[in-house]
Amino acid sequence: MTVQYELIISLAGNIFLCDVSSRGIRQHGKYTMMGIATRETSVFFVDDEAAIRKIVELSLEGELSCEVTCFDNAVDCLSALEDEQKPCNLLIADVIMPGMNGMELLVEVRQLRPLLPVSIVIGRGDVPMAVKALKAGAFDVIEKPLDKQVLLSAVEAALKRSAYIESLTGNTLTNSEVRILQLISEGKSNAEMAYLLKRSIRTVERHRYQLTHKLNVSSSAGLTKVALTLGLTQLSHLGSEIGKIQIFFASPEP
Repeated sequence: MTVQYELIISLAGNIFLCDVSSRGIRQHGKYTMMGIATRETSVFFVDDEAAIRKIVELSLEGELSCEVTCFDNAVDCLSALEDEQKPCNLLIADVIMPGMNGMELLVEVRQLRPLLPVSIVIGRGDVPMAVKALKAGAFDVIEKPLDKQVLLSAVEAALKRSAYIESLTGNTLTNSEVRILQLISEGKSNAEMAYLLKRSIRTVERHRYQLTHKLNVSSSAGLTKVALTLGLTQLSHLGSEIGKIQIFFASPEP
């Protein structure tokens, strides 16, 4: 049996972990992804334990029919993600690994592929680490020891999010445009963005113009709304409650 919680984050940075298990728990059985997960759906999984990598690979490929690429370290995963031609719809990373850990990988990936959902695997009951990961931009966190049904539920939610993001952007935004969209949502001026990105103001203006056309919006407010929807805005820049973020835990042992 598993328990699902919702993490409520308010503008003041207050975080409330609410048990919503009364809403029902998904029944055991084969999961269907309503056409979202296919062999073209790519999941990267990073963990230094070979047995866990194998179990996750077999579970996701067997139940969700997606392609799983496993890495035994974060550096190799990051190198693969640097290739823009290599598809990845979801990254799952253990938080504790030799060398670059999962949190450090998360920070790098948020810069490299800001729209990529990242799930962080944490130790049992480590709520402070869960909060830290979510504030750093993780889509959700999953507790060890991994429960198969909890894992499948978390992956299903993340892949739906990935598909939704692609439907909004048409999968046509460049990394530069995503970064500028993020800075616009933080209230940065064209001059400030040019300085931060080491680009000319003219280049920033061109990217901004392209964003308005690609996203079919006509104002900075509209761009900021899209950034919020895509999860690009940092918590410190928010002026109101941003809603509920799912966090998946296995139920405590009796």
